[in-house]
Amino acid sequence: MSAMADVLAPSVKCRHCDNALNAIEGDDFEKRICGTCEENPGATKRLRAVGGSPGRIVNLLDRPAKAGRGFTSADKSLISKLHGYMPDGQLLGILNERLVGDMGDGAPFYTKAQLHEEVLAIAAANPAVGRAPAGGHAWASLRKILNKAARSGVLKGVTEQVINDFAVVYSLNPKQVLILKDIVLQAKKEKA
Repeated sequence: MSAMADVLAPSVKCRHCDNALNAIEGDDFEKRICGTCEENPGATKRLRAVGGSPGRIVNLLDRPAKAGRGFTSADKSLISKLHGYMPDGQLLGILNERLVGDMGDGAPFYTKAQLHEEVLAIAAANPAVGRAPAGGHAWASLRKILNKAARSGVLKGVTEQVINDFAVVYSLNPKQVLILKDIVLQAKKEKA
């Protein structure tokens, strides 16, 4: 172990699991990988350099990015489903792994700028995604939604069986089902 590893020890993290490296535990500071990940074939495979020597470990995000192809429809779907739940770097890593699987080792990777542009395009195309209803989540807003449902005739079609089916499909707990029945069926009686 070098003197540089001693200096960097507190701030250097494993490229795969993001845990701090520790020389006592046998972590490799040159490869920036912990002993556990180095012994894990799956982790090592994901970090192997594309076209590099078998012993060299590289994070896919460290590879220089060039302007490559745009996102496929499958990539766009993945981005739209995961961008709110997963950090950009992790999502970009998954997309680049898929790209290498599709195009081969020489494929230029997607960039953070491309990912950011796609997230903005998804948000612009679906402005209602992730937003609260127009009136918020308050009781007044709920009454407006129920009135709108009654005017359009949707409320007439809502029965106890429809609510039970809804509860099964969306895995509602008994308390949620009871509240839903109280609110919707009561509103249906008042509107009738």
